[in-house]
Amino acid sequence: MRNILILGLVLPAISFALPIKKNERFRVQIPNEYIVHSTTKNISDKIIKKLGKDLFLVRAQNKKSLSKYSKVSPNFAYYGNYLDIEEDNTPNDVNFSKQFHHEMIFTTKAWSITKGSKDIIVAVTDNEFQIDHQDLTGIWWKNESEIPGNGIDDDNNGYIDDVIGWDFMGDDNDVDTYGDTTHGTHVSGIIAANSNNTLEGSGIAPGVKVMPLRWYGSERAWTSAIIAETYHYAVDNGAKIISTSYNIDALVDDEVYIDSIKYARDHDVLIFNSAGNGGQKDPARGVLDDLILVCSVKSSSAKDQDKKSSFSNYGAGIDICAPGDPIYAPVQSNNADQIRYGELSGTSMATPVAAAVAALIWSAHPNYSDEEVREKLYSTADNIDSRNFWYRGKLGHGRVNAFNAVQ
Repeated sequence: MRNILILGLVLPAISFALPIKKNERFRVQIPNEYIVHSTTKNISDKIIKKLGKDLFLVRAQNKKSLSKYSKVSPNFAYYGNYLDIEEDNTPNDVNFSKQFHHEMIFTTKAWSITKGSKDIIVAVTDNEFQIDHQDLTGIWWKNESEIPGNGIDDDNNGYIDDVIGWDFMGDDNDVDTYGDTTHGTHVSGIIAANSNNTLEGSGIAPGVKVMPLRWYGSERAWTSAIIAETYHYAVDNGAKIISTSYNIDALVDDEVYIDSIKYARDHDVLIFNSAGNGGQKDPARGVLDDLILVCSVKSSSAKDQDKKSSFSNYGAGIDICAPGDPIYAPVQSNNADQIRYGELSGTSMATPVAAAVAALIWSAHPNYSDEEVREKLYSTADNIDSRNFWYRGKLGHGRVNAFNAVQ
């Protein structure tokens, strides 16, 4: 099949050119590729890849020929930038220890009850992770059933040497990948960067484990199959929470994505997703009730705290807000000996804040169901309507409060 190359991305052959404009996002159905559900092992069609339990990416002439399967969905390729991050805020290496978001949500008071349990795994779906960042040492989930470096799939889960997560974009076990931005490292550090070690700062739940799942990058298109495989991996390998800081508006009618959410929720996994940075009312993703959509509030000082960030979406479907404008946390460095922190702003940053608070709740109350964790997160949030006259009733249940939440 002939392909076309646009801005370094290989697109499936189609009948007209698809120039990618700045901030433009679109999707293309990949010809002859379908995602099917099958509970039998006898699949006559060509299997491109197994994506999870009873889930396969297959090649076929058309959808009609796949009628024997219980469900058949197209595999879409998504083009453009889907990171929910404010592009004007770039990382810096200024050495200061103040992280005002902790003061806003009463993190240190919450720590009198719990700093998080290693039994709570938060899967982060993102574009890069600096595994050897000095302030992230020890935070990573490890697959204890896998023997490192022996080239064998010891636990028979379909992934060889997946000791610390998986790179679904590169289809290998090397998640220590330096991407186009420092997005994944920053998100992971917001959740669980080490505390009380004399370094730059701390995560909100430094006792929990982060499962790094690289599902996005510049080397190839982001696809329905990659999304499905990533969520299935997180669920099947013990994640209790998934933190996704991506623009998913284009995915709300993608059957594969919807089924992936359902798979997670059917297994009692909570999914946190960024509300989006378009400053829009009632974003498209608001229809996805199974997600916890997180908006961003200002977090630089007491003077402006809890005011809705100008970039943050709001309105119907938004569940809760969290500090995200800015957040000072680990950023990637090309030198492992350099301890680098920086500020980033976006609902991308607010999302892991809320996810980390949920992780603290589950750590303090390990017998809670997923719905009890969700309800505790909502019911203990601080009402911020007085700081947001024009957005009253449009910011979900308010701004997360870690201390109230863990009691």
